[in-house]
Amino acid sequence: MIELPNVTSLYVLLAFGISYWILKKYLFVPLTAILDAREHDERAAEEAYNASLARLDRAIAAGEEKLSAARRESLKTREELRSQGLAVLEQRLAEAHGEATASVARGSEEIEREGAKAARDLPERARALARELAEKVLGRKLAA
Repeated sequence: MIELPNVTSLYVLLAFGISYWILKKYLFVPLTAILDAREHDERAAEEAYNASLARLDRAIAAGEEKLSAARRESLKTREELRSQGLAVLEQRLAEAHGEATASVARGSEEIEREGAKAARDLPERARALARELAEKVLGRKLAA
């Protein structure tokens, strides 16, 4: 007896082919498209991130350059003001020294005048004091 060939293998192959076609059409192709889009978006985000980092580095460098220029300018201004202040200080010290010298000279002159006056008046006052002392000691008035 001749038996018919076993066709279940063919049915399995046919079911596999149909299943593969359905899965490919509704699962594999859309899933691949989604994964490709995600990978594309990831690359774009990475490029945007790198571009953003480059812009940030440039902005930081520009800011540091501006800060450095401002610092140099402020140091220059500070040194100019310091030199002007020192000039004003020297001028005021010279003026104060001149005023002090003049004041000392006036005081010396006044002391010399007072000393000369005291030296002129001293003999007369000494005689008057001696006469007064003698009158007190003797207890009587002396004749002129």
